[in-house]
Amino acid sequence: MIRKLILVLIVAVGVVAIGSLFVNRLRYHHQDLKSCFNDAGGLQAGASVRSVRANPQNKNCPAEVEMVLATTYEIGIPNDSVAGIEPDGLLGRPYLSIDTTQASGVSIKDYGYLKSKPSKAALPIGDQIKAADVLLRLFQAAKEADKEIPKDSSPSPRQPSR
Repeated sequence: MIRKLILVLIVAVGVVAIGSLFVNRLRYHHQDLKSCFNDAGGLQAGASVRSVRANPQNKNCPAEVEMVLATTYEIGIPNDSVAGIEPDGLLGRPYLSIDTTQASGVSIKDYGYLKSKPSKAALPIGDQIKAADVLLRLFQAAKEADKEIPKDSSPSPRQPSR
């Protein structure tokens, strides 16, 4: 009898766990979009994009990026919005941005294509390391120069008392 009770309890917990995953998925609004770029600029499948496909034979779309937008609210991306690949800081991974500031069109449908803007050229990692090294040397030189400047040790004039 206890074995049956434990088995029922385990099955019930499993069903509740699977059900909660399904319910959480329903709370999000999803939209699948695509965009074409001349260069994917180091963009990789992950949290920001679903897939990056290289199509070098297709001159109109050498790098196709498929993205999934998931929000807790219903999204309506205008169909004349512009997708772009932006660097995340000096050494960060690139991410996909969608600019809607100049857009005024109707909402794009699932699997629709967004226009793309040319990606900002990211420096190769070797050049980024060299640039970081130069900045570090400049900072150290400024710090050393600050140490060499003599401090004025004369007493400050006293304020007249009232």
